[in-house]
Amino acid sequence: MKRGVLLFAFNTEQVNYYEMAVITAKRANQFLNLPVTLVTNEFSLPKNPDYIFDCVKISTAQTDNINHNGTWYNKGRYRAYELSPYDETILLDTDYLINSDMLLRLFEMCDDFMCHKSTSYVLNINSEQEAISARSFNTLWATVILFKKTQKVKQIFECLEMIQNNYNHYGTLYNFATSSYRNDYGLTIALRIVNGHLEDTKNYIPWSLLHVAKDTKIQRIADTKYKAIKNNKYTILEDTDFHMMDKTNFMELI
Repeated sequence: MKRGVLLFAFNTEQVNYYEMAVITAKRANQFLNLPVTLVTNEFSLPKNPDYIFDCVKISTAQTDNINHNGTWYNKGRYRAYELSPYDETILLDTDYLINSDMLLRLFEMCDDFMCHKSTSYVLNINSEQEAISARSFNTLWATVILFKKTQKVKQIFECLEMIQNNYNHYGTLYNFATSSYRNDYGLTIALRIVNGHLEDTKNYIPWSLLHVAKDTKIQRIADTKYKAIKNNKYTILEDTDFHMMDKTNFMELI
């Protein structure tokens, strides 16, 4: 049975997501011993790549999404089921820094689909779980997803496409802002719909997704050892995966 990692990377004027994908792919090779498939476009792909992905699939970036940093080409993630060449896939954001083999445990835990429900922030012990809105439920996270090729999972990704195409409707229904499309919100709603508007705890990764917020600076000490600094306080992260929200800081670490 084939297992691998799937990454989406579409460069914007502000961020070179392809270079981030190369870093993530190399660390997936190193720590997980898994092949990596990249979904990208011709604009993002360099003429002379210094890293050879297991597979590169050329797609068209959907360029109509804007966040506070400018253009955000995060749409189209619903195509992961269709584009993955693997029977069992770890779908990762490119700003997820792999420092261990922790993700391999998911293959044995997962029936067919898993994502993060709980999160924590480095140097913020009082961080609350994000909710879609004040009158709704907690957000699930699309940063790390493990999925297998089953009929239920196919329905989840089809539902994700439906939500993206009707995002304003779901924003009205669940009372959240629709000015910027978020895969996290789409995933949260899609999984609930497919599960009959009930929670299935088997779909949740049994440890928290560790975020590094933009107000926290990460310094590299060794290959899997880092110093996190915020407001003159610091902590050491060692052999620990984490999700970095500051893309510039991410690139500085490697």
